[in-house]
Amino acid sequence: MNKMDLSAPTRQSIKGLVFIFLQTVRQAVRMFWALIALLVIQKNIFEHKAILPIAGMVIFLLFIAHSVLYYLNFYFYVKDGEFILKKGYLRKEVLTIPLERIQSVNTKQNLIQQFLDVVALEIDTAGTVGKELKIHALEKSFANALHDLLSNNVVNSEAEENIETEITSITEKLILKLEPLNLLKIGISQNHLRTGLIILAFGYQIFNQVQEIFKDKAVEYSGEFVNYMSNSSLALIVFLALFFLLVSVLISLLRTLIKYFEFRLMRKENAYRIEAGIINKRNVVLPHTKIQELNWETGPIKKQFGIYTLVFKQAVSGQNKKVQLVDAPGCLTEHLELLKNDLFGEDKLSESARIYTNPYYFRRLWIFMGWLPVFLATPFLYPEWLFWLAACLWLLATSGYSFLILRKSYFNINNEQIRISSGAISHNWKQMELFKIQSVEFKQTFFQKRRSLASLKLMNASGSLRIPYINDKLAKQIYNYLLYHTEISEKSWM
Repeated sequence: MNKMDLSAPTRQSIKGLVFIFLQTVRQAVRMFWALIALLVIQKNIFEHKAILPIAGMVIFLLFIAHSVLYYLNFYFYVKDGEFILKKGYLRKEVLTIPLERIQSVNTKQNLIQQFLDVVALEIDTAGTVGKELKIHALEKSFANALHDLLSNNVVNSEAEENIETEITSITEKLILKLEPLNLLKIGISQNHLRTGLIILAFGYQIFNQVQEIFKDKAVEYSGEFVNYMSNSSLALIVFLALFFLLVSVLISLLRTLIKYFEFRLMRKENAYRIEAGIINKRNVVLPHTKIQELNWETGPIKKQFGIYTLVFKQAVSGQNKKVQLVDAPGCLTEHLELLKNDLFGEDKLSESARIYTNPYYFRRLWIFMGWLPVFLATPFLYPEWLFWLAACLWLLATSGYSFLILRKSYFNINNEQIRISSGAISHNWKQMELFKIQSVEFKQTFFQKRRSLASLKLMNASGSLRIPYINDKLAKQIYNYLLYHTEISEKSWM
């Protein structure tokens, strides 16, 4: 039996002192690494050699003072049905979350926390994009007990005088486990172009920071590199391009391994629990009632491996553009069907007819993606024959891309649920229950009205779903029905 009293202010584990200190050092190094490198390389930058050791000692003492003060002024407790966290010594903060508004309680461990054998606990609500409340260093037994208490709403205001409970083990059912071969397939099927662009952006940022400190040398070496590349053979350039692609693939594989190592998705009463990670171990609980929609996606390579990427979307406030996402990166067809049946019941949407987007949508996409860029570039490039060749290829490519979007743009709907399909190269599906809808927008431009077309935008607590360019009479019927369904539904959306 684990007992805890949350009515009294409780601090983190004493190991939190070390964690706070190491985190402070880490943040300082990340912010001032270029300056530190300059001081290390140019040792004679100061006349008096004692300046650096003295400055280092002062900074070290300041870090220790900050860690102690932050630790002593960080505590949490439960009062009047609210979880309260107080922190800060110069600027004090008080974070208050009603227990009934808690969306999910997750635990994580980065490398420092794993070394100290402590756990971070994060509490999500529907009010913010990020983690509204985070406790950085708790003993594992205490963190697990607190996790179960808050996840299952065991704690309540009536018991705040002596908040004690017995933590019992809950039987879990393993739904999905990713083996090393699965992770290899997932890594291969990642977007390597995006990884390569991230590498370039990161390298460019590093170069700018180095250039600010070593201006003359940076300009000299960059000039030499540009001259060398301009005089290099085509074979060398091709080799470098292939090498860059190989590095992108390897980084994608490494990132997949680090993020999803030992990934397990389990069914726990009326919730799912996800475990994964090496450097940052995460333990996320997803109550069924908090899940607003289920998204899944596949692509050409993933399709060959029979892999879908699953995303559970949770509630956030309407003012935020981002959403709370929890993903399962490598789900097979049988796992997908099991989860859909678990969340939505028997699949009756497949029995309803697919309603496709009107072909006029293809014309609109092609004009904006294909013809408009060519039209804007023509006054500047029309004398060049290469421009006309590139324009023809661009129009051909965008027409094919627009056709793919049109072909995958459809939806199924019945009295209880809706499933929306979209995509071009990849294929995406979004499914939700109708009672989760909070508002509906009927949109019709002048050009749509001339062709008796309209678009719908469905809003839930995690964002919006769009149904583009369907018959306006059908759109009006769906619009009226969804508004009626939203008004009469007595089910809780979270």
